[in-house]
Amino acid sequence: MKKQLHTALVAVAILTFSFNVFASTEVHLDYANTDINDKKSLQRGAKLFMNYCSGCHSIWFMRYNRIGKDLFLDGIIAAYEKAKVAALSNQPLEHGDFVALSRAFDNEITNLDQAKSFFAKISKEEIEKNLIKATDKEVEKNLIFTDEKVGSLITSAMPVSDANQWFGNNPDLSLVSRSKGVDWIYSYLRGFYKDDSRVFGVNNHILENASMPDVLWQLKQDKSSKEFDQDIRNITNFLDYVGEPAKLVRFDLGIKVLGFLFILFIFAYLLKKEYWKDVKYGKWRAKD
Repeated sequence: MKKQLHTALVAVAILTFSFNVFASTEVHLDYANTDINDKKSLQRGAKLFMNYCSGCHSIWFMRYNRIGKDLFLDGIIAAYEKAKVAALSNQPLEHGDFVALSRAFDNEITNLDQAKSFFAKISKEEIEKNLIKATDKEVEKNLIFTDEKVGSLITSAMPVSDANQWFGNNPDLSLVSRSKGVDWIYSYLRGFYKDDSRVFGVNNHILENASMPDVLWQLKQDKSSKEFDQDIRNITNFLDYVGEPAKLVRFDLGIKVLGFLFILFIFAYLLKKEYWKDVKYGKWRAKD
């Protein structure tokens, strides 16, 4: 009985391995070449996703203000710090500097003297709150096209009943980068081709007979092949971030931890050598 069970398990393992091997060779996936640390790419990807994808697809595990905090807040803070240095050193202020200071003080700043007076009146904590508020406004302006609030989960604009009737199912894309991988997403979005036998007139090389229309066809027509590929890469990069937002922190923290361990290894090695002097020579013996 045990021998038969062992044989059956081996057969299942072989079949599973064979299926995975053959399945992986059915389609060729292009290399996405995404960079999760490229904030500009993530910002463009977020805008493209909200313009072209959020009408049908939700990302239930993400909130608008989380995107603002992760992708836009650093840029707004950096713009403020630059304007602050320029103002306090009496350098001429550019239009972007006045915008950054207006955000930080939550008041319209039009000249240098006005900016200096606000530095004396407003605390650092209040400036931080104003910058977060400015980030939320930026998100509302560029990413929210419905009556949703900035703290809301990102849901599809299409009712579920309509989605089921027209497309069969519009999956949530929160974890698609973790289940399919970034190369699959990148290849899929680039894989649409004309097929008059299909309802929407297109088919897909990666997922044959997909019910999704080619929603990015206008981008493909209006831009060069290189520019279009970069747009697809930006969307893919954004979905990679959505699948694991903590990756932005994890990668940075991982580098710091490895650096700390490397330095610790040097001191530990030197300490080991010092201890082993006594083991090798003995405290009572002089070194040769």
